[in-house]
Amino acid sequence: MGNVETLRRSLRNLFVTVVTGGVAVGVCLAALIPGVSTLWNSTAYTTPAVSNLRKLDQRSTVYDSAGNEIGVLGLVDREAVPLSAVPRTLIDAVVATEDRTFWKNDGVDLASVFRAALKDITSGKIEQGGSTITQQLVKNRILSPKRDLHRKIKEIMVALRLNKVYSKNEILEQYLNTVYFGEGSYGVKSAAERFFRTGSPSLAVNGDLSKLTLGQAALLAGLINNPTGNDPFTNPAEARARRQFVLEQMRKEKYITAAQAAAANAEPLPDPALRPTDDLRPRDAWTQQVQDSVIDDPRYASALGATPQARRDAVLKGGLKIYATLDPSAQANAQHAIDSVIGGVHDTGFTASLVAMDPNTGAVKAMIPGTNYATSQYNIATHPYGLQMGSTWKVITLAAALNAGFSPNDSVSGASPCSFKGYGQTANAEPGAGTLSIASATAESVNCAFARIELAAGLDNVISMATKMGIDADRPSIPGIHLDPVLTLTLGTILATPVEMATVMSTVASGGVHHSPFFIQKIVGPDGNTLFEQTPQGDRVLPQDVADCEINLLHGVIENGTGTGAQLANGRAAFGKTGTTENKANAAFYGGTPGQLVAFVWYGDKDTNVPGAGFGGEKPASMWKAFMDAQLAAAPEVQLPPAGPVCARPGATITDTGRDANTPAQSDSNTGAQNPPPTVRVNPPAPAPKPPPAPRPAAPRPNGRGRRGG
Repeated sequence: MGNVETLRRSLRNLFVTVVTGGVAVGVCLAALIPGVSTLWNSTAYTTPAVSNLRKLDQRSTVYDSAGNEIGVLGLVDREAVPLSAVPRTLIDAVVATEDRTFWKNDGVDLASVFRAALKDITSGKIEQGGSTITQQLVKNRILSPKRDLHRKIKEIMVALRLNKVYSKNEILEQYLNTVYFGEGSYGVKSAAERFFRTGSPSLAVNGDLSKLTLGQAALLAGLINNPTGNDPFTNPAEARARRQFVLEQMRKEKYITAAQAAAANAEPLPDPALRPTDDLRPRDAWTQQVQDSVIDDPRYASALGATPQARRDAVLKGGLKIYATLDPSAQANAQHAIDSVIGGVHDTGFTASLVAMDPNTGAVKAMIPGTNYATSQYNIATHPYGLQMGSTWKVITLAAALNAGFSPNDSVSGASPCSFKGYGQTANAEPGAGTLSIASATAESVNCAFARIELAAGLDNVISMATKMGIDADRPSIPGIHLDPVLTLTLGTILATPVEMATVMSTVASGGVHHSPFFIQKIVGPDGNTLFEQTPQGDRVLPQDVADCEINLLHGVIENGTGTGAQLANGRAAFGKTGTTENKANAAFYGGTPGQLVAFVWYGDKDTNVPGAGFGGEKPASMWKAFMDAQLAAAPEVQLPPAGPVCARPGATITDTGRDANTPAQSDSNTGAQNPPPTVRVNPPAPAPKPPPAPRPAAPRPNGRGRRGG
């Protein structure tokens, strides 16, 4: 049977072959009757080998850290299930309708093939297939749906072979997971979900196949031969008629009684008002972030593919179970904190974004996108390249200075306005302070003092520290986005995202160890094997004693500085920093508890610099406090680390060019304290002058002077 000459000789013996039971030969010859003339002049063909069935595309499901489903991703809506999960009523309905001899035939129903052949005998082509379940599986998973004589021959031959390689149960399981049922559903589980997701309690299935009624099983079986024509949402009359036909076939095959068929016929059809959508795109910020992380982050390369395209295929076709770091209680507390202060997030106008992280790992526990993501598809928390964050950047400047040998006891002028040759000028949001210590400048967030500190510590050192602590170094060369050595760097005019800023504070809270933020804890394949599990590894970017000192200085912001509105309930020890940009267009607050939890809050208009967001110590601090109080209510209180040797360093005088070890610290005009004599001198070379950063292209956000303490 491998070529045309063999078939020509065999045609003469068709009758004898069929009568004597040569099923494989007889079936093929019977299929060829309507196309004998075509076959007679055809070329030789080969029959594909039966090996593995073509891999099924399956949807991936995203879960939170508690195992709750939060989203579905995929190109097709399919989730393969074992045959043991399919109720007998559905199996019987499909077999009775699609292939009543399935359990007995050899993969091909000889009588059906002859009936189809007789109907097509004058056409010279295949119109009536007479296909068994096994043949349909071959068509969908090994060959193609193409309808011509040669493909039909191959289909029959492969079906015969497949029937010997796979058991009937295996064939049926693969078939039920393969076929299309309409409304975007592939396979029985997706079909049950889409057609019977909601409704009365007695008719809702929600993907649990064991809950299917007889009428529902018959309806699904009736969809296979014509998913569009028998769609109950769009063609209810045809769907009823087809369901009745399926039930009658089941009765004839003695799977059910006439009474059972009548009762099933009386069941209502799915409500057209509940017709599902047919796409699996992300519908919330977390699901979108999970998809983007898998595709864009090379840390998943070893498990899911070396290229972004390979990882895209894995998440959209691979049937993965992806467990996000999302803590549902933290997410709820974050949303409630925002709702309680500003009445929720909004598509336009003033809105808020919150990001909470575990400083020990970098796991993002909560993320509020700042908009109604379902309608805006915009996530402030991660959207490149961010927003202006105001004086929250001073945390980075402070880390760079302390790491370079500066002391909280160093004295620096906070006089405003302040001008620096080659760098321009800035000012405090309120009338300036006199000479004060770095500790006081931090608590009161004095702009001119920090401009002098960053110049003394070296702008390049500040930029280097920013990238080490969590600000993305891979930025386009656009002023206002690129990390350029400009005067207003420490005032937060360089755009950044809430996730980046949360990572900065996480680095401080972890004692100087930077952990890259991540949104995915574990990925499991469709076979149940774990493909990836996050094992956080931090990089020390600050000595422990530097981080301990900074924590204590930032505690002063909450205790008696610009962030007193963030003081936690019951006197729980915490630290943080406020941020405000020019005209109070952006306001922010972030902070945490040592080694326990950090959170960043931004408030403003995501599109333009509209005045009115206020100071960072106002609504952002209130939202931060509301979240932290709720999230830590049952957690043990963590004490601040001892201030340590860095905070005990003798003070010196900060000038525009460095830390002058030869000049003792002056009296702090705010505290009256006399700082001890200096012991070190740091005079970094002055960087080349740069113009102030330009506003970001999409939405102009002018350089902010910030608020003293903002």
